[in-house]
This record gives sequence, C-alpha cells and structure tokens, in this order.
Amino acid sequence: MTRLNLRLQYLQKRPDKLLYRRRIPSDLKKVFNNKSVYYKQLQCKVNAPEEDIVKAWSEIDDVFRTMIDTARNNFDEEIAQERLALEAKKWLQAHKISPGALNEVANVYHHQPWNIHSTAFEVIEKRYIDSIKYSEKNPHFNDFDLVNPPTPKEAIVSKAWELAIANLTKRKKKRLISECWDIYVSNRVDGYIDKTTREGKRIYASWNRFLSYIKGNCLIEDTETIYDALDRMINDREKTVSNASIERDWIVISAVLNSVIKVERLNLKFHKPLIKTHTPAIRPVFSQSDQISLVHDIVNDQFPTERGVVMLLSLQAGLINSELQRLEKKNVRLYEEIPHILITGKTKTKDRKRTVPITVGIHWLRKAFRELDDGSQWAMGESFATAKDSTVSKRIVLSLKKYRERDNKNYSCYSFRHCFKANAISHNASERYLYIAGWRNKETAISDTYAKDAMTQISVLQGIEDTSKTVNKHLLKIDCPTSK
Repeated sequence: MTRLNLRLQYLQKRPDKLLYRRRIPSDLKKVFNNKSVYYKQLQCKVNAPEEDIVKAWSEIDDVFRTMIDTARNNFDEEIAQERLALEAKKWLQAHKISPGALNEVANVYHHQPWNIHSTAFEVIEKRYIDSIKYSEKNPHFNDFDLVNPPTPKEAIVSKAWELAIANLTKRKKKRLISECWDIYVSNRVDGYIDKTTREGKRIYASWNRFLSYIKGNCLIEDTETIYDALDRMINDREKTVSNASIERDWIVISAVLNSVIKVERLNLKFHKPLIKTHTPAIRPVFSQSDQISLVHDIVNDQFPTERGVVMLLSLQAGLINSELQRLEKKNVRLYEEIPHILITGKTKTKDRKRTVPITVGIHWLRKAFRELDDGSQWAMGESFATAKDSTVSKRIVLSLKKYRERDNKNYSCYSFRHCFKANAISHNASERYLYIAGWRNKETAISDTYAKDAMTQISVLQGIEDTSKTVNKHLLKIDCPTSK
C-alpha cells in the first residue's frame, strides 16, 4: 500500500483502486455500525486525471463530514457553553464566591441574586427590571431574550449566578483542549515544567505546536478534531524535521492528553498516529589504542579541563553531558574508600539514577574538580551547568577534530559512551556494566526503592567497582604523572 503524490488527506492507493480511509471518532462509532475506520472506494480509476480524483474524493469527504456534523449538531454550542462557564467562574472568583456556595441560601430564602450579593449580580438586576417593563408593554409576547439578547457581560453574570446556586454533584465539568496543559503540569509526577528554561520551552513547544492546528478550541472528547490536527501537524512536520522529532512531539502530546483522561476519569483513549520509523544514527567508536592515547592526553592536560572530565567519565562509565551538567559537588565522592559519583539529579529515565564507580584517572579527576570549583553547587561549575547541551557537544567535537579527519568518522560525546559498552563486551564483563551506564536491564536493575541505600555500602560498591575495572582494564594504569 502506497500513498499518491497527490496531496489529499485520507487518500490511499491500492493496485486496483483508490480509497478514502480515516479514523471514526470513538464517541460516534455507533453511527458507523461500531466500526473504527471509515473507508469508501473512489468512483474513479487509479490512473484517472487529478481533477477526477479530487472530485471523487470530495464527494466522499463531504458525505463523511455531513455524517459527523449531523451527529454532533450541538457540539459548537457545547464548546461555547464551556467557555461561558470558564468566564463565569472567573467572575465568581473575583467576587470571592465559590460555585455552589449560594445553593442553600437561594433554595431556602428564594432571594433575587442582587439581594444576596449586590456587587456581583447588580448587572442582571437592571436586565430583570427591563424584562418586567417589556412584559407590561407586550403582555402577549414572551420574547424579551430574543428581542434583547444579553450582552456578553450579562451572559457571564447570569451564568455565574447559575453556578453559584448549582448543586455541584449533578454536573461534571467538561474540559477544553486549552485547559489540558495546566492540568498536566499540576499533576505531573516529575513536578512543574518551567517554560522559561531551555528544556521547558522545548517540551511546551511540542504541545503549543499541536494547539496551533486546533481551530479555536475544542473539547477533549472531540477526538475527530484532535486526530485531524495531529494528522495535519505530522504531514507538515515530515517536510521539515526528522521522524525522531515528530516522535518526541507525540510523546509530549500523548502525555498531556492521557494525564487529563486519567485525572478526569474519562472513557477515552488516543491511539498513536502513523509516524514513519526513523533510522538511528550509527555512533562510531574509538579503537582501544585510540582510547589509551586519548586518556594519556587528558591526564596530561592536553585538553581544556571540563572537556577532559566529560570525555574521561563518558569513556569509563558511560556518563552523558546532561548528567554532568546536573552533577552537584556533594555527589562527587572521589576521596571515599571506593571513589564514586552519585547520579541523583533529573535523568532521562529512572534507571539513569545510579552509583558510578571511578577507576580510571582518579588523581587527575580530583585535581580537575578542584580547578572547576567556582563556589557554586555544581561540580563542573556554573557556566558548564547552564550551557546548552549542543554547546558542550560542539566543544567535544572540536577536541576530536584530529580523529574525525583521520578516520572520516563523526566521533562525538556519544562515541565515548558506546566505547564503554564495546569494552564491556570485549573484556567479557559482568552485566552490571549496564547498571553503571544507566542502561535498562530488568535482570540487573538494582536502582529501585529497596536497593538505593545498599548502593552506597562498601560491599556493594566493591562489586560494581570490580565490574568497572574489568571494563576499563586497558586504561587502569593511566593517571596524571604525580599524585595530586
């Protein structure tokens, strides 16, 4: 099955026919005999002129949209009511009234709104007086609201009164798609996302990009509008970015939507859209002789200190840039009986939180961390901690220029991390090397709740230190010329 060059959504080509094929919103499946996918054959040949294909496609598309619109003839009104309710709640909040707070007073005493709270509801008092006067002049007509529709402010205040006297147990709030981000971040396990930070901006950009494809707003139950926005976003993104970037967008979008579904206990499920598989980049690794040369250069200060630390820790333990950027001084324990580093900051996955034994260049690393101490909490210094990850990567690439040009390979920070894995396999190391580098492996996972304390005990540290020495046995004797 392949897609036509003609850019029409939901159009698919088979060897002998053209199909209009698209998802059916989960809440409208009954309209389509409980089917999850709607498809019809276009009334034209596969090799028909483009104008004939467009015409045939349009006829089926119109039928489908008409069926959807008919099934949802009150949906736009529902969205408008949700928006009105939001504004009404803001009005109540401004006057320090909670929804449902006036329910008992209104039911027992039957007061008019402005008699209960004059400042909050005085707007509708005038409208009430006008309606009485209109009825006196036109006793045979009951069309005041039709002839004199409420102003936006009057509509908001009237809705506010409804909410103030409502029995809240009878109404479950519906959620607009524009509300979902705030619900997500307020219930996020990893805490609030700061949109002023680089990472926060990146995460929010994926969600905001998706919102830009929603025309105006919609309810989270409007799966058709949401799927349509996703399809159009993916179609546009495929022209400018990698498939891996689109995958990252979907991870954020699905996390937000599923968080709201969970919090609100909605009977919904959003399925992952079709995203082309991306081919991961091949990471070249250094030969062991090159590794020995590099470590000799590092401990003899042939590279800037921070670059040397990044390369040495990545090579001997699989640490990555961001882990070192978040590394605090209190977690660098190079003067312990078994020198080690604790990775406890924010990590890509929970398996990346770990205890890392240090077995190569210990004396040089002690000296290097002393040089990098700028008085901040960060082991690598404030400037390194706040630098962009791409900036750190470019610095390492510059240091590897000789090797990149010699071998015509794109050596980078990740080359050192993959060297660690290659060395483990080459030296037949225990599978504990997976723990040291933070790679997930359920057979060797020991970073759970019951094992965290054990990972700082000498007997346990001895075990992973032995594994580190096996992985790095060709590098163990290399250190700075004098012990410092």
